This record gives sequence, C-alpha cells and structure tokens, in this order.
Amino acid sequence: MRTACFFLFVFEIVNAFSLCAQNVAEDAVDPFHGADNRGNTFVGAAMPFSMVKPGPDSWMPSRWLNSNSGYGTGQSVCGFSQTHVSGTGGAAKYGHFRVMPMIGDVNRRDCSEPVRDEIAAPGYYAATLAGSEIRCELTLTPHVAYHRYTAGRGDSLNVLFDVSSLLDKGSTPQHLLESGVEILSPREMTGYCRSEGGWNEGAPYTVYFYARFDLEASGWGTFREGRLSRGNCIERSINPHDHTRKAAYMTFPLGADRTVTLKMGISFVSGQKARENYEAEAGDLSFDRARAKAREMWNTYLGRLDVKCSDPGVRTMIYNGLYRALLMPVDRTGEMPGWGNTVCYDDFYAIWDTFRTALPLLGLIAPEKLADMVNALVSIGEREGFMPDARSGNWTGLTQGGSNCDVVIADAYVKKIGGIDYRAAWRQMRRNAEMEPDAPRRYGRGGVVQFDTLGYVSDRFERSGTRQMEYAYCDFALWQLAKGLGDTAAVVRYLDRSRRWTALWNPDAEDSGFRGFVWPKQENGIWREKFSALTMGSWRGVFYEGTSWQYSLYAPHDVERLIALCGGREEFVRRLDFFFEKGFAGEKGFYNVGNEPSFLTPCLYIWAGRYDLTACRVREIGDRYYRPGRAGLPGNDDSGAMSSWYAFHALGLYPNAGQDYYLLTSPRIEHAELCLPEGKTFRIIVRHAAPDHIYIRSARLNGHPINRAWIRHAEIVAGGELELTMGAEPSGFGRKNLPPSLPLSGECPNSR
Repeated sequence: MRTACFFLFVFEIVNAFSLCAQNVAEDAVDPFHGADNRGNTFVGAAMPFSMVKPGPDSWMPSRWLNSNSGYGTGQSVCGFSQTHVSGTGGAAKYGHFRVMPMIGDVNRRDCSEPVRDEIAAPGYYAATLAGSEIRCELTLTPHVAYHRYTAGRGDSLNVLFDVSSLLDKGSTPQHLLESGVEILSPREMTGYCRSEGGWNEGAPYTVYFYARFDLEASGWGTFREGRLSRGNCIERSINPHDHTRKAAYMTFPLGADRTVTLKMGISFVSGQKARENYEAEAGDLSFDRARAKAREMWNTYLGRLDVKCSDPGVRTMIYNGLYRALLMPVDRTGEMPGWGNTVCYDDFYAIWDTFRTALPLLGLIAPEKLADMVNALVSIGEREGFMPDARSGNWTGLTQGGSNCDVVIADAYVKKIGGIDYRAAWRQMRRNAEMEPDAPRRYGRGGVVQFDTLGYVSDRFERSGTRQMEYAYCDFALWQLAKGLGDTAAVVRYLDRSRRWTALWNPDAEDSGFRGFVWPKQENGIWREKFSALTMGSWRGVFYEGTSWQYSLYAPHDVERLIALCGGREEFVRRLDFFFEKGFAGEKGFYNVGNEPSFLTPCLYIWAGRYDLTACRVREIGDRYYRPGRAGLPGNDDSGAMSSWYAFHALGLYPNAGQDYYLLTSPRIEHAELCLPEGKTFRIIVRHAAPDHIYIRSARLNGHPINRAWIRHAEIVAGGELELTMGAEPSGFGRKNLPPSLPLSGECPNSR
C-alpha cells in the first residue's frame, strides 16, 4: 500500500506544480561536489527527504579517515552502510548495517578496498572495488536500500553484513550498546543495532533491517568480535550492555550474469516494520525500476527551477544547492516509536545552520514540505516540551543559539505558506520564549528568565552573547505571529524584547579603530573588562562559532538601529569594508565564509544605500570560495546551508530569514524560471549578462521599473517576470527605498 500511496503522492505533486525543467537530476547535479575540503557532503544514493541513504564508508586499518558523511576521496572503502547525514560538522551520526561484497576468504581483518570508476547521480551511486573487480551499485526507495553487485571474477561471491557498524569520528563518538543478526533462510536476513551518542549526544535508539537477496545462498555464518562461526544462523546480544560487535555473511554461487541483488528494508520502529517497508516499497520493484523512480522524484523537485547559464559550473552549483537542501531533514512519518502515522521529521542537524538559507529555499521550491516540517516541529514540542533546534536519531539536542525554529515558523507565516496550524505553533513558540529549560544545551532558551528580567543574558551563561542576539531575533519572529493572530499584549511584549540585543551593545568598546561592539556583561550590570572583540567563541564561550566582530553585525530585523549604533551609514560602510578586507586577508575573527551568523553580512550594505558594494562582496565571495568539484565548498555544507547560500546569490536573490522579502544581489545566470503551484511561473531575465557585469543597473517587475534592491515573496509567488539589466559599473540602483527594518521608534509594522 505504501508504494502505491508514495507514487500517487508524486503524481499529485506533478499536477500541483508545473515543471519547468526535465531530467535536471541527470545533467545538472554533481553529488561529489563538496565531498572534500571538509565539505562532508554525502555522495551515495538518496531521495528527497529519504530516511534511507545507502553510501560508501571509508576506512583504513587502525583509524577512520572518513568525514561525517562516511566518505573521503581516495580512501579505501570498507563497505556500504544504509543511513547517513550530509554536510555536517561536529561529530558523526549513523552508518548502520554496513555491507561489503568480497571474493575469497571472508574471515579477514581488513576487507577494505580502493575504488575506481565512481559514478554518482541523484538516486544512484556506483564504483568498482579495485582489488576484487566487483562492480557495486546503489539505489533506493524512501525506506529500502538497493545493492547490486556484479563480480568480474571468481566462482562465488561473499556478502558481509556488519550489524554493529557506526561511523566513528568526532569529539562525541557514537557508542554501540547491543546488536543482533539472524539468517532466516538462504535468501533472507534480519537484524538490529542499538546505539547512543554521536553529534547530538543522543540517548539510545534502535534501528532494524530486513534483507532479501534475489539468489539463494550456498553457505552462511556469523561473527562475534571477529570470531567466525560457519553455518551459524543467529548472533545477538544477551543483555542490553553486550557491546560485542556482530556480523554475518552469505555466500552466493555466481551464474552466467554474475550479478547479485540485495534489498534492505530499514525501520526505526521494529524488525516487523522493516519487513513491511520492504514489502510495501520493494517487493516486486527491480533495481533498475527503483533507480528510475528515484530519478523521477528528483526531477519532480529539481524540475521546479529551470536555469540557463553560460557557465555550466555555476548552473551545477545552483542545482547542487537545491539538491542538498532536499536531503535533510528526513521524513520519518510512521518511523517514530509511539507516534503512529503522525507527520514527523528527524535529522534537523541543525536549524541554527539551515534556517538562514536551506529552509527558505524549500519555502520557494517545496513549500508543501516546509509545511510538513513546521508541523513536525510543533508535534515534537507538544510531545517533548520544547521544539528542537537540532535533532537526530529520535533525540533533540544540541541547542547552539536561540530557539531558531521560531524563525522558521515566522518565515512560513509571513510568506503565507498553507497547511500549518499556526495557533498550535504559536503556543510552542511562547513556551520557547517564556520557560527556562532544565537542559539548555538540549532544548529551549537557557537564561531566558534573566533575558526577560534583566533585559540581557549575563556572562554567567555560556554563549551569552550569541543568546542575546538570537533571542532578540527569535522574539521578532514571535512579534510577527502576535500581530497576525491578534494577540495585542504579545505584540507589545515581543516588540520590546526584539530590540534587547542592544542591551549588550557596549558603546565604549573599541577594536581596530572602531567603537561599539556586542560585549559580555556581568549580572551586576558591569561590562567584562578582560575581553577581546576578536576572541573566537565556543560552546562555553561568549559567542558560538564567532567573535564579537561577527556578532556585532548581526541584527537581521533591526539593521537601521545597527547602522545608527555604528555611527551612521558612512561609518557603517567603513566598518563593513574593514571587516571583509581583513577576513579576505585571512585574519582570524573577521569575515569567515563558513560562519552562519555572517551569511547575511555581505548584504548589509544595501541598508546603507550601497547595493553596489553588496554586489562586489557577493561576487568576490563566490569567486574566492566556491567552485565546481569535490573541493568546491568552503568547509562543512551544514545540511545544505553553504550550498543554498551560493544558489540564492547566483540567482540574484537572498532571503532575510523570517521576513517576507528577498534582497537583490548579483545574478550569475541569464534566465531562471521558478515553477509555482496552480501553474504559475516566475521568471528572472538577466540582460547583458557577462562575467564582469556584476551590478544591477536597473530592474523591472512585470514591466514596471523598480528602484529597490529587494522584492517581496508575494511578488514572486503571484507569478510574473523580474527583468534585471546588468553592467560593469554601478548606476545608483538601490540607493533609495531601502529594505524593511524595525523602526527606530514606535510600533509600526516592518514595512516600507
């Protein structure tokens, strides 16, 4: 039944949205992009939001060399596990049920092999094991991993299942608790793995599988801590603290076609559910047909955007941004123990990374999926007490800054994305904003009572500077819903709190010839004396993944006030110029392309009437730090956040998350067409496009001139045409009619 419903869902999507482009999954996406240079992107087989992601795991004797995605270019592959994340930093997560085909002795300590002739496309991965000459191919349905092995030599093929496998990298490693495997027949196997830890310091959870081959095995056996028992069918933990590693193998005689196909149903609920997933999605579906269905699904989503660009590398990186945004979070509906079929998503890894770019991109490309994610966040809050900032493996944590799901909800609300229970969301947002959590690293806003009573979070709390800035922005998100839902008292309360980021603005703090910075303050109201604006933050520091220099340019909702505190427009521009030039020169503490709080910073010139400088900075950042290929991202992709940043700017748009407009920056394309519900389209036409034509000299919306460097979301989804005329020199475009900002006084709406 699930297979029928799943493909009916695809049909409904195709009918709800017109498709601008066809077969973009094949010709425009490069899954290898960002796999190296700490990009940590997943290169294996995936579907949009799929729970299962089979892919290669890299290993060398005595030490792991893989990224958090499990993969590293040029490293030997020790097998293909079924669960992965993509683009994440910190520590690893998942890597369950690693499968390795081999020729010859199965009882050897190191079964890893180099690979050659790798191919990766959306929904498909293939490589040849260089030693054994086995061609390995992977594809999938949402809950079933497909493996196809074609042996180049030998009379039989051994397939090894490591049911205790976990990716092992990072400061917070995963821990195996128990595992088990049972060979049910010469074609079938089932098993489970229970683990804890990993990036989010998660509590124990269990993953199950049911596997079936298309051939009957001629032999089998099991392993416990490397000790082989030939002919044995069962190997499982005898108690919840049996940490011994377990595996099994099956031997298959090779016929004329020399090919063995494996299908593995996965579940986070039970072994029976894993089997049901297999039967519902993969029972009669061949490998080639599953691959074709995965490709169709990718074309359904990616085909909502048609990009024409003379530079094929730019076009690929735009589609890579869409592709990465569609990998995570993961649709776990029906796969949360005790939740039934309530819509749920997992692997928000983490919203602190994605709310600025990747999730707003979904708001344009897949608003119906963003609605599902918001409803899932609300459901988690209702069941667990707080909505998550980060979540993986059934477990909420870690909270890096504020309750950033508030911004995600506000983003959907002001953009009028339907299918969301906003009043239920409002109740959970209020809880985030008012209740002190008992475990502030896990969820909620630590220090929020102090934020409310003192007006600021003191340096008694870790990451107090980050909390102050982000709590104010989160309260701006609450203010927007309060206005829309008619909660008059809340409107006043959260407007006031949204301006409290200034409570940590120390006007006397100086650095590098500039005065005024966000600064740690003690509970007694006295500024901390021994502190530097260039001190890099950490989990226990004043700022998270940033410095005072970086966070002192972070007030996305209140830029006019920020400019005033910095000394006016000219001084603000001078500060921005200094910030970027020092950062480009490699001086630590200034601009860092991989630092999410600085994602919006290149656009801040627009509020000072200097759109031209935003165009310069955006182009320079793209040219310096982004390129096609495996090392093409400037660090962790952060669940699609980095890729989405580039995709937006290459289209000439950039969101200010939680608000209803996009800034116009510097497009790298000639034409783009966004396909919208109800058959509508929105076109971006770029006149006089050229590598050195980085400035928008004039703009027309639906034939009418506009002299503003921003556009409303409503103007896009209504359908129509944005015409941008480019040139090598600035024209004064965007100097007036500046983007929205909170007013310096009063309670008027955030609009112009």
